Amino acid sequence: MDGQAARLSRFSDGRVSMTIRIKAVLAGAAAAFVTLGAPVAMAEDPLTAYTYTYYADAAKTQVLGKVSDQGCGRVGDFVYVVRANIPSPYYDAEPIYVCTGGGPTLPGD
Repeated sequence: MDGQAARLSRFSDGRVSMTIRIKAVLAGAAAAFVTLGAPVAMAEDPLTAYTYTYYADAAKTQVLGKVSDQGCGRVGDFVYVVRANIPSPYYDAEPIYVCTGGGPTLPGD
């Protein structure tokens, strides 16, 4: 880091602190994010479980495999889907069931 982005300060008791300019760090992170590319987030329903077909490329020409969400979870009144780890940012999602307080149901029921 150059002198513009960081500053070291020494306290009277010998401790050293580093102050970083947040704007410079955020600008760098944003540039890296745009340059590297971010996967496009799918608008998935938070309580619907899916099976995913994942691909090697954005054009979805080479199928790498399939994986499905692992089930429904519940803590008190909070219901959630136990999501699968999709090993690629390029995938299609097909609904398989919906998590409800009474257990999983078929989509559309």
